[in-house]
Amino acid sequence: MSWDRRQRAMLAEMGYRLPAVREAGDAAAVAAAAGAPAEPAPEPEPIVVAAPPPAVLRVAAPVAPPVAAGAPSGFAGLDLPALREAVPACRACGLCEQRRHAVFGVGAAPQAPWLVVTDPPDDADDASGEALGGDAGRLLDRMLLAAGQRRSGADATAFVTPIVKCRPPRGRAPQPAELDACEAVLARQVELLRPRVVLALGLQAARRLTGLAEPLGRLRGRVHAWRDLPVVVTYHPAYLLRSPADKAGAWDDLCLARRTTASP
Repeated sequence: MSWDRRQRAMLAEMGYRLPAVREAGDAAAVAAAAGAPAEPAPEPEPIVVAAPPPAVLRVAAPVAPPVAAGAPSGFAGLDLPALREAVPACRACGLCEQRRHAVFGVGAAPQAPWLVVTDPPDDADDASGEALGGDAGRLLDRMLLAAGQRRSGADATAFVTPIVKCRPPRGRAPQPAELDACEAVLARQVELLRPRVVLALGLQAARRLTGLAEPLGRLRGRVHAWRDLPVVVTYHPAYLLRSPADKAGAWDDLCLARRTTASP
């Protein structure tokens, strides 16, 4: 697989160790990406990074958590703009009582090959109504770009949304009834956006979408299934900011997601 200079710089920032730079031109590109001065050098031949060998993807048995009988059904016939308008007015669970803003999500439309489902909104997301902003959001954008995806611009290919649309009080984990209520929204987003892969960021999103109460480390490295879609689990960007050594593992997960979308 061949990576351009921008992607090489992004991968280096994520902590993924590329092969050693072998040409003066490559050294200049890395130095420029880091903001350091470099002597001009002739344009090098592209360096090709060997892609991981083809492997049979291990698909976990699909587990679709049932939607509670009391979950809202009024989202079923809505198009994407109408659904976006309906979510802030939703009162299907108690999270609506203390939210400042519901977080619908942002990204590619009307279709998104990658659906990125994150842990619940944090305080900053609740205040702004935007999905995954700040430093964690900027890291996510670099991760997606390194994998050839983006959530903004005319050529956006990813849509980012939280597993529940309102922040649980004091940052606690969402309760089953709250997850059930938001499942109707997420299911309609899937119907409208028609993703080819779901990337679950963080433990709470991963456990809900896989139906497994395992540590995140044990959920990574395999392809799960949710509503007939492949699900790949990885670390939340906020965690990666605290534990940068795991960025290389996150890159492995992104590669798995790429291979999953490339599979027939």
